[in-house]
Amino acid sequence: MPSLGSLTLQDVLDVLLVTFLIYQGYLLVVGTRAVNVVRGILVFAGVWVVSKVLGLATLSYLLDRAGTVGLFALVVLFQPELRAALERVGRPRGRDAGQSGAALQDLARAMERLAERKTGALIAIERRTPLGEYAATGVRLDAVVSVPFLEALFARNAPLHDGGVIIQESRVVAAGCLFPLQAADGTYRRYGTRHRAAIGLSELTDAVVLVVSEERGSMRIALAGRLGPHLNGSELREQLRALVYDRLDLIGELPGAAPAALEPEAGGKPERGGA
Repeated sequence: MPSLGSLTLQDVLDVLLVTFLIYQGYLLVVGTRAVNVVRGILVFAGVWVVSKVLGLATLSYLLDRAGTVGLFALVVLFQPELRAALERVGRPRGRDAGQSGAALQDLARAMERLAERKTGALIAIERRTPLGEYAATGVRLDAVVSVPFLEALFARNAPLHDGGVIIQESRVVAAGCLFPLQAADGTYRRYGTRHRAAIGLSELTDAVVLVVSEERGSMRIALAGRLGPHLNGSELREQLRALVYDRLDLIGELPGAAPAALEPEAGGKPERGGA
């Protein structure tokens, strides 16, 4: 351990890099169920250190063995979270303007019309993370974003009504897609399938996921594993502009955003469709 007088630029750089990595690791797990696991690991490590210092041979032996097995168990148990974390690290940091203003206006208008009729809808807008694997679960399309077309896709009793739609660079590339559900034991467990599918996809990708409630006719946005508040038409347009062009990544950063309400959708009864 070098003394303060012998610190070099290399030592300072080493400390700064380690601090940066620890902080980035914290950002990857904050707001997810992995936070509680990290706390548990810290408690486990503290007990292990105390057992070593006090010379508690039996306890140290048991904790050594449990730690080896527990490491593999954590990798298996938190495979989705690890995948999402690595995907977030590898996302390109660039910015593009793939979605045209006209397409966003049509998308917002279609959402309004669907909400007025209480027609459930689930739409994911691709940003930096490719959504090809989710598009492959549905019907491949290549259509211009338009109000009548989106209304037809989500019309009641339509073949693709219960699935999700994926939009890429102002084009509808797939419909009837299956999105991953948010864990049933999570914060939003009392929401319907469609809302949990929106949250689930937003946890694993940086997609902007729009959802219309079939029972309340409300419009909401899921982003980074969080469900935003109810939106009116102008709020939806403003937030879509911010998300697509300004690349905001948190619900709380959005213009006029409030903390997401946690009330159940229509008494907590699951909605049809979504995933």
